[in-house]
Amino acid sequence: MKLILILGSLLWLPSLYSQVLTDQASLDKGKKLYLANCIQCHNKDPNKKGSLGPEQVDTPYEVFQVKVVTGRYPEKFPKGYVPKRKTKAMRPFPKLKDDVKYIYSWIQSVKVKK
Repeated sequence: MKLILILGSLLWLPSLYSQVLTDQASLDKGKKLYLANCIQCHNKDPNKKGSLGPEQVDTPYEVFQVKVVTGRYPEKFPKGYVPKRKTKAMRPFPKLKDDVKYIYSWIQSVKVKK
């Protein structure tokens, strides 16, 4: 019973999973949010470095979500992930908590395959 409760509660933690949305309405929303909130520091093209912020296409969802909402890196990184910059210049965007999935999905949709 305890195991079922624990597993069920994990489903409500969006930082533990990543669902990339692919419908056009979600991608359009993500692009608008990115252009309105992110390009002050990040490049208009998320594949490129910005004036202050790094490129975003290779950032795992778990890291991206925490960084956007809190302005800080999570305490633990996914295996193999190394931050591109160690600065603490990112300001938090708690208002985007429910919209991170749209921004992340748009970024992934424009990712240049290497």
